[in-house]
Amino acid sequence: MLRILSFIFAIMLSLSGCAKKDAEQPKATIVPVTAYQVPQPKDHKVELVYPGKTKSISFVTVSARITGVLQKQYFKEGDFVKKGQVLFLIEPDLYEANYKSAKANLERALAEYEKAEKDWRRIEASFKAKVVSEQERDFALSAYKTAKANVEYARAQLRQAEINLGYTKVVAPVSGIVGQRMVDVGNLVNPGTPLVTINQIDPIYVDFSFPDRDLVKLGFEITKKGLMGLKGLNLGLILEGKTYPYSGVIDFVDTIIDEKTASVKARGLFKNPERILLPGQFVQVVVKGITRKNIILIPQKAVFQTPTGPVVWIIKDNKVQPQPVKLGETSDEYVVIEEGLKPGDIIALDNLLKLEPGVPVKVEKVVGE
Repeated sequence: MLRILSFIFAIMLSLSGCAKKDAEQPKATIVPVTAYQVPQPKDHKVELVYPGKTKSISFVTVSARITGVLQKQYFKEGDFVKKGQVLFLIEPDLYEANYKSAKANLERALAEYEKAEKDWRRIEASFKAKVVSEQERDFALSAYKTAKANVEYARAQLRQAEINLGYTKVVAPVSGIVGQRMVDVGNLVNPGTPLVTINQIDPIYVDFSFPDRDLVKLGFEITKKGLMGLKGLNLGLILEGKTYPYSGVIDFVDTIIDEKTASVKARGLFKNPERILLPGQFVQVVVKGITRKNIILIPQKAVFQTPTGPVVWIIKDNKVQPQPVKLGETSDEYVVIEEGLKPGDIIALDNLLKLEPGVPVKVEKVVGE
């Protein structure tokens, strides 16, 4: 009898301990969230972001145009120079002398022409009065025409001497960043000798490409005139995570798809007055103003990244479950959902890090449709 009572007492103690443990186990915490109701598909403007690389709008090699010794250099390598700014001086002495000689020859030719003209007018009047012979008239006319031609020749020689003298000052043909000099001062240069290069960077080009899958998805068609609807679209630029202060436009779109990259080459044109951009920089090009038809947008903050891809928390029966999604382009603070959600779905917008599969939530507010 005593054994039976002891056994019953032990069972009661065991049950009492289990009940105590169950009482001590904490209940699941209810997480308050703001929810978003996925809207019906609509037409929306989206932004496309592609990698790009800056390129100077022109790359000019400045060369000597006359023969002479390079006497002076007026710039520092890497400086910004303006169009018309003097870069080098080529020994001008010979060309100054040639100019003065040509100028004197013109003055002499003009004097001879003036005398020949007077002689011709006098002989012509005398010939009409039958005072001089026809031979004398012909001689005076020939001298007059020769003097006139000599004036034109002297003027051309003076102009050529003036041009050559001007070439002794080597000027920048465009504004831009000057490179490393190719010839040191003191060396003899000839016509065509390269002296320095200039990169014109205001405005500046940005090369990028459209993947062919994006073009198909967006409904663009390649024609002989290029991709209709793309040229002239506005562009933004992101440099080292910061938005570039000047907008640009697409000024060129190729007419063929590159088989190696499965993309179409394009080019943007941007102002660069502060010379923030330099040739060869890697940037992100933001293509604006493209409309996609019948798409679903959700706030970007509703999406979080996992090792397996982007996910949202979908709310059903006041509990959350992870829902993988396939993302498309962005539009302001929204992102296109290609796959994974349907109109009417409810997803969490905040407290995402506090959520776990099956955790109960309290929807405090629903935004969207």
